[in-house]
Amino acid sequence: MGVITVEVPQRIKENYRIDSEFKAKELIANLDRLGTKKKLRDLSDIVGLWADRNESAEEIARELRRKSNSRLKNG
Repeated sequence: MGVITVEVPQRIKENYRIDSEFKAKELIANLDRLGTKKKLRDLSDIVGLWADRNESAEEIARELRRKSNSRLKNG
């Protein structure tokens, strides 16, 4: 299961769930045609706890997502 965030110039907060993989791909294609994707910020400038890590920001994020996903699956 994935998450897509869409920022709009309105004061709204809505959540939608799409259970069809086909419809999800269709939505993503439509969103790609509508606007630009927000580029992820380079996380290498983070200080503190992660500052002295040898891993890249992408590797740290991947590991954090993996751990979070395994916690969700295991309850």
